[in-house]
Amino acid sequence: MDILLVDDDEAIRRVMGRMLAERGHGLKLAASGREALRCMEEALPDLVISDVQMPGMGGIEFLREAGGRFPETPVVLMTALGEVGETDAAFQYGAYGYLQKPIKAEALLAGIRRLEERLMEENC
Repeated sequence: MDILLVDDDEAIRRVMGRMLAERGHGLKLAASGREALRCMEEALPDLVISDVQMPGMGGIEFLREAGGRFPETPVVLMTALGEVGETDAAFQYGAYGYLQKPIKAEALLAGIRRLEERLMEENC
């Protein structure tokens, strides 16, 4: 599965990116919502995982923009505990899922497996 990982924190991109790549996922990294939109214009990923709190274009604004331009691409948002109030807005704009930081590898990988299964069912 090709995944676009969006987070302004370079350490999070590096650690999560390594974990996903080690499990065989294709990976693109973006440090901002605007950079992620440019990546999506070049090649649509199978999944986007984006932080909510980022300078400039935040995760909710990115979700709204990406959902309008690329509605077939699922977006999962990541948030710290204090930001959970944005969950309703995220689902209103079409978020596929929501993960709380710190991200547990098992939860992330289980969510990716569920998405892969759903996509396989839809394409059969």
